[in-house]
Amino acid sequence: MADQYLLSIDNGTQSVRALLFDLNGNLVAKTQVHLQAYFSEHPGWAEHDADGYWRAVCEACQRLWAETDIPKSAVKGVAVTTQRGTVINLDKDGKPLRPAITWLDQRRTDQVPPLSPWWRAAFKLARVDSTIAYFQREAEINWIAAQQPDIWVQTDKFLLLSGFLNFRLCGRHVDSIGSQVAYLPFDYKGHKWAGPRDWKWQALNIRREMLPELVVPGTVIGAISGGGAGHRHPGRHAAGGRRRRQGLRSDRRRRAGAAHRLPELRHHRHHQHHQ
Repeated sequence: MADQYLLSIDNGTQSVRALLFDLNGNLVAKTQVHLQAYFSEHPGWAEHDADGYWRAVCEACQRLWAETDIPKSAVKGVAVTTQRGTVINLDKDGKPLRPAITWLDQRRTDQVPPLSPWWRAAFKLARVDSTIAYFQREAEINWIAAQQPDIWVQTDKFLLLSGFLNFRLCGRHVDSIGSQVAYLPFDYKGHKWAGPRDWKWQALNIRREMLPELVVPGTVIGAISGGGAGHRHPGRHAAGGRRRRQGLRSDRRRRAGAAHRLPELRHHRHHQHHQ
């Protein structure tokens, strides 16, 4: 038996998997919790219970510890990957205000924030005005603000699924720049939130303080303990309630989310869907 292991938590579209690897990359244990990919109350909608994602992460990890003799103390790093483009509204207490809107969702709105005359003229001259209009109509931010204004007023943070799991793990609103794949005011060239004069702040009905802190891959992003931001922790049951501390760090990979090394958590790039 090896002395050190890495735990990977994969929150895909159809399941959550917990996989344990040795440092040579050999898979030594795994569990899988199946998910209902989405529910749809209206044609084209695709939503999922936000807390359901977290419960599935907890269950997958607890099953893993129940099925292996490897002690959690041997786990030296944890990676969390998530499906991309799934968004969650949190209130000031960190509780979801509505179901997550998944990347499969097809809703759109024509009620969008107005752009300044200067930007409209510039986009028309560059012949990208229809592209900008599409961006505004497709943005979940604009749909919620227009169609569910009471929820939008209560929204303190607007997060991707990766940011939501990070918050549940470490209690901080922080996410990797490698995870920002959605209709968000993100500067893809500068790898940061768009500057204050960027047109995206006019095109999207959102304020900077509603978004998480961003970190570059490889950055330690926080510490996590058995409480997991006041919620049931993935390893708490197996640990018999004993508190453990971990850190969050971001990493460059094909998938995204967070990875925590016991003691640190890293981020990865998003994957679209995984069985």
